[in-house]
This record gives sequence, structure tokens and C-alpha cells, in this order.
Amino acid sequence: MLYVKALEDHIEIVDYDPGWPAGFAREAADVRRALGPLAGEFEHIGSTAVPGLGAKPTIDLMIGYPELEIGEGFVGAMKRLGYDYLGEYGIPGRHFFRKGLPPTHHVHCVLRDGDFWTKQIVFRDYLRSNPAVAVSYERLKRDLGTRFSHDRKSYTTAKTDFILDAQERAWRWAGAALIVFDLEATCWEGCRPDEKMETIEIGAVRLEADLSVPSEFDLLVKPKAEPALTDFCRKLTGIRQPDVDAAAPFPRALDDFSAWIGGRPFRLASWSGYDVAQLRWDCARHGRALPAKLERHIDLQALYARRRKSAPVSMAEALEREGLALQGRLHGALDDARNIARLAKLLLEEIG
Repeated sequence: MLYVKALEDHIEIVDYDPGWPAGFAREAADVRRALGPLAGEFEHIGSTAVPGLGAKPTIDLMIGYPELEIGEGFVGAMKRLGYDYLGEYGIPGRHFFRKGLPPTHHVHCVLRDGDFWTKQIVFRDYLRSNPAVAVSYERLKRDLGTRFSHDRKSYTTAKTDFILDAQERAWRWAGAALIVFDLEATCWEGCRPDEKMETIEIGAVRLEADLSVPSEFDLLVKPKAEPALTDFCRKLTGIRQPDVDAAAPFPRALDDFSAWIGGRPFRLASWSGYDVAQLRWDCARHGRALPAKLERHIDLQALYARRRKSAPVSMAEALEREGLALQGRLHGALDDARNIARLAKLLLEEIG
């Protein structure tokens, strides 16, 4: 076991091999034949997909699916090709397969157009189009590969800040808007399981790549399971019972929200991961899946904590720390989205 772990953890950065793209094509063809009707859409990702970029000699294949269901037949076919199935392997929503020790190939099965899929393609294309960034990335990897040649965890951690900041620049390079949104949900005084809560308001601000704000969105939503708002909820949110009684049900509200977002490149952004989780709970309650494109999400609370090297804080506390006055009503979806967008703009300006 110690020998296997040593092979897993070994880091070696080699010069770019012009044969890597052909190696991807051959392996993709083999996997496609083995999977047959279970094969999805293939993309070459990771450093070996960037011409001229030195990398670990492991070819990464990404397979996208409109719905992600990996069963025994799939795992068996991959095993016959020499792949070990490692589950999510630290990334929720991904099915990960590894071939060889040290690894010669990785296969990532994910939702097509979801967060992992889109992030990998945008970052790859950004590096392909910006050789200076790719050179900086290789220099960092070689330095860290020397320092952590047998410590993959430390190697990965040490390059995280560079990658995350570069990914943010990549999204803006791609012209992707940031849809900064906030949800208000049914609530009760005291403790109540999150999965019992239902969205009653969606507020959002479109922050373009140039950091302009061309449009906003605000819509009330009619709850299904417990349609009567509590006194606590009405006081907290300022939402009146007659207004939610007359509002659209969640499926129609989500469709309206998606239509407002449109088809151009974008990501959702919110203060913490709660809001996306709430959308998933509401979708499940209404017997539908959250659209893959709405899984593209950045947790601005986590980004703020990383940039400030602090523990996560509330949106109101972050505003105070930055010397920004709270504008509008706290726990009003659109007002909260506007305030979060101010923090998002500040962070993106810092990243460059």
C-alpha cells in the first residue's frame, strides 16, 4: 500500500509532448468503443490539452452527459480498459476513473454544460489563447513539483490560488456574465430543516465581464407545501401574503429566471452555497432537475474569505469591512443581490 501511495503522490512535470493530442484521440476512441451507447461527448482537458505547456504526463478525458447516471455496466466497461473507479474523488457531481500507476489517463464523467464541464473548457481555451499565462502556470508547476515531488496534496493546495484567480480571469476573457442572485425562502422562528424551506423571491443582478450592470431581475414565487407565510417570515423579508398568493409557482418562476439569463455565457454567483442548494430542493419538490447551466456557480463568500485570508463572514459584515454602506433592505432578494454584486465587483477588480 505504501508503494501504491508513493506512485499516486509522485509529481513529475515534463516538457510538452506534441503526441499528447493524438494520445487523447486514441484513448477517446478506445473508451467510446468500449462504452458503446453509454458514450457521451468527449473533450481533452487539463494541461496536456494546452500546446506548449509542460505538465504531468497524464492525459485527461472529460465525458459530458445531459443526465449523469453511471451504473455497473459503465464501470465494468471502464474496468476492462484498465480503469479504476474512484467515485467523486473530492469533486461533487463528478465520476472519476484512473488508469495506471503512475496515472497515464484520467476520465471525468460530468454533466454537459454544468459547472465542471464549462469551467474546464473555459480555462483550457484561455490558456491556449494566452501563452504568457500558460508560461507562468508552467513555471509555478515546475517549482512546486520540485518542492512537493512526493506530496500531491501539498502540490495541489499550493497552486490553488493561482488557478482560481486565473479561472476568474478566464471567465471574463470569455465574456461570461456573472448572474449575482439571492433567494428569500419560507422561514420560521427557531430551527427548521433547510429542505422544508421554499423559495418565495428571486432577485438578481447581471454583472457583465466589463463589470457593468445592464439589467436586474426580481420575482415573487408562490410556495407549494406550506403556502401561508409565518409572521416571522413576513417581518424578516417584508413580503406580504397576498403578493405570494398571486405569484407564479416555482417551475414557472425558474423558467422566467432562466429566460432572463438568456443563452450567452454566464455563471451564477451568490453569498455562500445556500441559494443553489435551495434551487435544487425546490426543483426536487416539483419533480424536475436543476438545469445543468444553473449548476455553474461561484461562492462569493468563499472567494471573499480566500482573498482576505479570513473566516467566512456574512454579506453585511463584508460590506462593513470594506467601508461600504448597506443599501436597501436586508433580506430583500433584489437589494441583497445588489449589495452582493458590489462586493463581487470589488473582488473581480482586484483579481484583474
